[in-house]
Amino acid sequence: MTGKGKRERVALDRLADVLVDEILSAPDEDVLAEFKEAGGDPNQNAAEMRALFERSVLASNKKRLAVAKAAVTANRRSPTTSAATPIDMAAARARLRVVIDTPGLPQKVTLAARKENELSDADILGMLEDLRELGLLPPDDDQDGKI
Repeated sequence: MTGKGKRERVALDRLADVLVDEILSAPDEDVLAEFKEAGGDPNQNAAEMRALFERSVLASNKKRLAVAKAAVTANRRSPTTSAATPIDMAAARARLRVVIDTPGLPQKVTLAARKENELSDADILGMLEDLRELGLLPPDDDQDGKI
């Protein structure tokens, strides 16, 4: 692009910015008066804009629902390891106890003042997974890392 064309483009951009600023700073009454002078009905226009907005929201929600349904369908089709392999909760509890009793383990790892036998199975599995993610629990070779 030549220098002259670029200068003209910059000047047009500045003009557009000034016009937009003028419109945005105009009082609502002035905008409505100009709209009426142009032959528009503000109430009808507002109703049309609301309907357009509602259709847009509805279309967006339908797309999100379709994506969620596809994800659920894909999840149901893929085999889950937890359903295929039963978990020995006694072994999981024992493994957690071994980790908790390990000397030199950071003090931040606690059972929140509860005893291990008071925790639910879901709590035990969640804690084991958290410890694995923190690198404090290596995968168990016998269980292929499931516990």
